Amino acid sequence: MRRWLLALCAACALYAAVSCTEKRAPSADDAALLERLRLKQPPAPQHASQLAFGDTVRLLGYDLSTEQPSVGQPFRVTWYWQVDKQLPDGFRIFTHLSDGKVNRVNLDADRALRRMYPEDRWRAGDLLRDEQDINLPADWNSQQAVFYLGFYSGETRMPFTHGKDDGAHRAEVLRLSLQPAAAPKPASAPEPSVPRLIARRARAPITLDGKLDEADWRATQSTGAFVNTITGEAGAFEARAQVLYDADAIYCAFVVADDYLKASYPNADDHLWEQDTVEVMFDPEGDARNYFELQVSPRGVHFDTRYDAPRNPRPFGHVEWSSEVKAGVSVNGTLDADSPDTDYTVELRVPWTAFATGEPPATRPSAGTTWRINFFVMDARERGVRAVGWSPPRVGDFHTLAQFGRVVFPEAPQ
Repeated sequence: MRRWLLALCAACALYAAVSCTEKRAPSADDAALLERLRLKQPPAPQHASQLAFGDTVRLLGYDLSTEQPSVGQPFRVTWYWQVDKQLPDGFRIFTHLSDGKVNRVNLDADRALRRMYPEDRWRAGDLLRDEQDINLPADWNSQQAVFYLGFYSGETRMPFTHGKDDGAHRAEVLRLSLQPAAAPKPASAPEPSVPRLIARRARAPITLDGKLDEADWRATQSTGAFVNTITGEAGAFEARAQVLYDADAIYCAFVVADDYLKASYPNADDHLWEQDTVEVMFDPEGDARNYFELQVSPRGVHFDTRYDAPRNPRPFGHVEWSSEVKAGVSVNGTLDADSPDTDYTVELRVPWTAFATGEPPATRPSAGTTWRINFFVMDARERGVRAVGWSPPRVGDFHTLAQFGRVVFPEAPQ
């Protein structure tokens, strides 16, 4: 889980090499960031590496902003890559952070290099700086942090040499000893609370058409504008969500501003997160066990899966789980075309019965029940994917369940 000024002529020349199809002119800040990430001279990293992914990409080494970080204190890891040959189609970097036991954080949600110069643009001879800002979750129950690197396409991971394989085709490249966590803040300065949303019991049938013109939608509370998933500051684009429910199902609605709609995946359980999509995660019992993930694209295609615990089973949970989702989408624009777009709306329905799987089975909420839920939106750009969310995880992994918002069901469904 967004980060980091040059003469205008240099900026334009640099971006011409990267993209000739970007709709908007690059800002000076973006040009400066790209200039820093694409190196002109070989780096001299603090820690050298010989890790090689076939004859394609080599890790030259990495820098650390601190050699012994502590939980709750942000730090930066900078990886240095040399590209010897263009990556095979579809392959992307991953960074996994583990406590050395069972917990894992995926650090790919906010990768500046991917956003500015994605993997499909890498060319032989490139020297790249890959910066990742880390903030270990408050519930990190370990005195170590283990970093794994690799390249993947779908469920295939690229083989490598000169590195330690963890048995899952991941290269263990860094194992840090952590300082004890800082003392908790005094009671007079409590940690900021996660957001809360009051769901509304629908008084009349809901038509899934993406219009949100029923009286219940007009009357129910909104999340307000989504925010940056790392910093919690204003998001890069506008998005919000609402929740209704009745005796049979929960309804979620998303309204998303988007000037370039990209949603080419045609099939259920395709990797929708690589393009434009909305996402909702449900943790009904609030115990980080037996939780559910659902995505719907502007094309109306869905991805759904269930997890027994954070990111377990790996890599994509129980994809065979069926949310039984029904969705209606309204698009102001054209999908996968260069004509100007404005926004889209997704209106979805998941029956309570879909949550009655796993251990413990979840049931429809009673009056006053609170569920842990979070909402995200992914937005495909010419240079990668950006994201906003309701309750920011503040790390690069959306599966940070303690940071999910709280949705309250004030009345019994009926």
